[in-house]
Amino acid sequence: MNRSLLPLVALSALLALAGRPALAQEEPDSSESPRPEIANVFFLGYETEPGMDYGGRTVASLQSALSRAFSVPFKKTAVAPAWEFPLGAALLLVQHEVGGHGGRGREFGLSPSYGFGWDFSGSTSTERPPATNQENILLAAGGAEADGIMARRILLESLEPEGVDGAKIPLAFMAKLDLTIYVLETPDPGDEDFAQEYRDGNDAAFWAVAREAQRWGADPADVWNGVYELRLDDPLIDGTWDDARATAIWNALDPALVSAVYAYFRDHVIGGNARVRTPLLRAGGWGFTLGTRGALGPQEVSRFLDLHAAAPWGVLTVYARDLDSSVERDWGYGAGIHGLRLGRTLRLGLQGDLWTEPGASEGIFPKGRNGWNASAEIDALLGERWGFAAKVGSKSAGFFPGLPVDEGTYAGFGITAAF
Repeated sequence: MNRSLLPLVALSALLALAGRPALAQEEPDSSESPRPEIANVFFLGYETEPGMDYGGRTVASLQSALSRAFSVPFKKTAVAPAWEFPLGAALLLVQHEVGGHGGRGREFGLSPSYGFGWDFSGSTSTERPPATNQENILLAAGGAEADGIMARRILLESLEPEGVDGAKIPLAFMAKLDLTIYVLETPDPGDEDFAQEYRDGNDAAFWAVAREAQRWGADPADVWNGVYELRLDDPLIDGTWDDARATAIWNALDPALVSAVYAYFRDHVIGGNARVRTPLLRAGGWGFTLGTRGALGPQEVSRFLDLHAAAPWGVLTVYARDLDSSVERDWGYGAGIHGLRLGRTLRLGLQGDLWTEPGASEGIFPKGRNGWNASAEIDALLGERWGFAAKVGSKSAGFFPGLPVDEGTYAGFGITAAF
């Protein structure tokens, strides 16, 4: 798997240059700013494979720490994008390769290794080829999948009353759009360059080819080594790619992301606040916003529509999930509570998910089978500056972004430090 982030870095640079003049004359909303600044909380954690969530939480904390170090000589945050976007691009590669492709590779026992270039490029290789085309598909999609998991946690933090460290917003912006740009910059399967993109390790092209290989029973090692000959007469490959493009566009049309980036420039870059809180529509003491997400699965694409409701005690999210296999579509639903305050030193998170597998030509999961996931997370302070976080969950077999593909229990643990 090979990845270059130059298109994403270029887009981020244009946003940084265009956003400041547009917002320079706007005063922050007095109902939300100024507000008391709280200490940044840094996190170091481990999670059972694929470990995308706690891995991403660790990477985001590293973004906070390095951004703070770079900001020491400066008295104003107006220049913060000069280091927060490049740092975010570099750390995004770590999440994409190590937490994403590497997370799936470790889950499948493939002993992954990594390479990084000064041109914001990265690659992942494995000690042996994947054993199945399902593993090929999940490995290919794992990079953007892990980026989406990291972006989601940062955006949920930005909905909480105290907000999120502003330095994390550029990281969330680039992580969220990684899937979108990766798919949209890849040529169609009918294009003569598509096959070469697959052989060069383009994740999006590899994902589509691996799904085709699964349908036709091709050798997984041939697919992994780039010697599989595409069947351009496959009637589903164009439909699969159309689904991927629709998912990429849906993923980008995220009101919560747009609001968070706006607040980043308004409150952090222009306003000088260390922390950022996403603007919300207010009603009856609650704040509301919508979110969109996308993911590429082993036999379908998933498109999520989130409704976030923020209250002083935490953030409630409910969502609907569209699972589209290019043959059939089915639906999933879920709800979660994030950052629920239980006193001054304890926070709780709960998540529940249900879905139904659509019929699919890949035949990996049985048509109509119901899938489920349930998890709980706790963050606790042990003193003025130190604390811990732990999570445990259980799920059925099936694809859900960021979680093991097989049924069973998963868990994570980490330490937090506030400075």
